Amino acid sequence: MTETATRPIRTRGRGKRAGKPSPPLLGLARGVARALSVAAPTPAAIWLERVFLTPKRYAMPEREKAWMEGAEVWRIGFDAERSMPLYAWGAGPVVLLAHGFSGRGSQMGAYIAPLVAQGYRVVTFDAPAHGAADGKRSGLPEAVAALVKVAAHLGPLAAVVAHSNGAAACTVALSRGMECARVVYVSPPEDLGDFLRRAAAFLGMTETVAAKAQARIEARYGMGFEALKGAPLAEKQHIPALIVHDREDELIRFGDGERIARAWPGAQLIETRGLGHSRILRDEAVVEAAVRFIGPGREPGQRRRAVISSS
Repeated sequence: MTETATRPIRTRGRGKRAGKPSPPLLGLARGVARALSVAAPTPAAIWLERVFLTPKRYAMPEREKAWMEGAEVWRIGFDAERSMPLYAWGAGPVVLLAHGFSGRGSQMGAYIAPLVAQGYRVVTFDAPAHGAADGKRSGLPEAVAALVKVAAHLGPLAAVVAHSNGAAACTVALSRGMECARVVYVSPPEDLGDFLRRAAAFLGMTETVAAKAQARIEARYGMGFEALKGAPLAEKQHIPALIVHDREDELIRFGDGERIARAWPGAQLIETRGLGHSRILRDEAVVEAAVRFIGPGREPGQRRRAVISSS
């Protein structure tokens, strides 16, 4: 492992919301979940598994509709029953944008125009059960499979810019041979099992229920959570990486990104404050840092040293 160069970045975030009470229905749901987890842990685990694997599909805001204008759109198959839409702009080496859980390709739209201006063909997609893709449920193993399939369809990638669960999927995909010259991760999770346990605790469910739900998810996909942990996989990477994470991210802890950056040889870590888990995606300073790190368009596979200096 090598030391991680870390530097803060100035942001215009509004900071953490203090003192906001939980909605009454949330408190009621927690009470029901807590009672169910004690009285009937197996049904509780089945319910937790379903919640954990069911992305929410949010309405697309106007800013994302504007980002998506002019896109080339086509679909590729994910499996025998489901397909995924791909969206592309520009010409040149390919930069792939990968969204997180309950996200969609349009969320990554702030990167499109700057990267096209740098001479890249920019492509994003909706993963299974997200956005306009087919399906109702999906997990990290399917996010990995989707990324591998999209990358194989596009050819060697000049870079991947990935958010949250998309970043976790990218690290696993790289370990499986996905060809990419460099990566930018925004708010990456490091340990899926830890996230599941925290989600269960938030709902008031016991660790026993979390363990049962994890076993069910692992059996569903034929893959253990240990094989998806970010830091052990990051240690084996040799391409340049930039990790950007907000200190006040309440969904994916800053320590997750920090562990990945420390494990990844030569990785750069940028810390932000006040942007949380989602606003960080469209912050001008973050986008500028990522585009500068990727550099001008050139043929994929040519590697350069990171140019962001620490301070």
